Amino acid sequence: MEINTNMETKVIHLQDCVEGMLELPAQSIDIVTTSPPYNLGIEYGTYKDNKPRQEYLDWLDSVFAAVKHCLKDDGHFWLNVGYSNIDPWIGMDVAQVARAHFVLQNNFNWVKSISIDDVTTGHFKPINSTRFSNPTWEHLFHFTKTGAVPCDKLAIGVPYMWGCNIDNSSRVKGRLAKKYGFDNIKHFNKSATAEVKEKLESEFADKMKSAKPKPDKRCRGNSWFVPYDTILNREKHRGSHPATYPVALVENCIKFSGLTSGVLVDPFMGSGTSALASIRQGLDYIGFDIDSDYRQFALDRIAHETKVITENE
Repeated sequence: MEINTNMETKVIHLQDCVEGMLELPAQSIDIVTTSPPYNLGIEYGTYKDNKPRQEYLDWLDSVFAAVKHCLKDDGHFWLNVGYSNIDPWIGMDVAQVARAHFVLQNNFNWVKSISIDDVTTGHFKPINSTRFSNPTWEHLFHFTKTGAVPCDKLAIGVPYMWGCNIDNSSRVKGRLAKKYGFDNIKHFNKSATAEVKEKLESEFADKMKSAKPKPDKRCRGNSWFVPYDTILNREKHRGSHPATYPVALVENCIKFSGLTSGVLVDPFMGSGTSALASIRQGLDYIGFDIDSDYRQFALDRIAHETKVITENE
């Protein structure tokens, strides 16, 4: 099926996201990254974050249906939903709504703060409670239409700690030793004749010449530690939006999806974080928001980002 991609990009529409996404050409978007309102009574500027539970879930169902309409069949849908002790089921309930439209291909935890031994790194909001632990992570669901869309796990991979994970020459020699009838390489070194040793070394050299280089990184796993940047002026760096996330988190989503070009949509663009991540990763973007103040703040952030990039070229 030929897909019409004649649409305006690098724009944030002051528009309801369901209407806006349904106006996009079917199967025209490569990636959707978003964090919808959590229905926890957060004080947004325009949106009222206190819908009756079923009304809220029904509304999200219409949002996810619109996402499915515009997302390519091999596209990626990244959905961030916060965790709250007020309503610990909210993330899972939202994911169940999305389940009617997508396959959950990967289930990540966005870790905002972590403590190892006696050292704590990152930021979280402490709560005054004798019942609940401080929430230090949020849900990050990776949906696709089939559950079988290829990803680039090593794009955000981490280096191996030990060199033996990269250099597998000893394993190759061990397998060859067994091929020649020895128990292992030690048995081979001790018992093989000079002629057999020469023959193995020749075969070993041929195998190493044709072997593909082994990656020097491994998959990061499904817990992503992405802390907020430390800021000195919230109004300047985050604006009045009450629920933001780091640009690096969206960049991880783009990289893991294997995208170096294409179009990203954020149905709830808010302060413009997804747009900044798109610009940094070479993607175009389309955003929607119903709050004119948030939209203007996002446009100002984008203008600043574009200026910085231009000055550094």
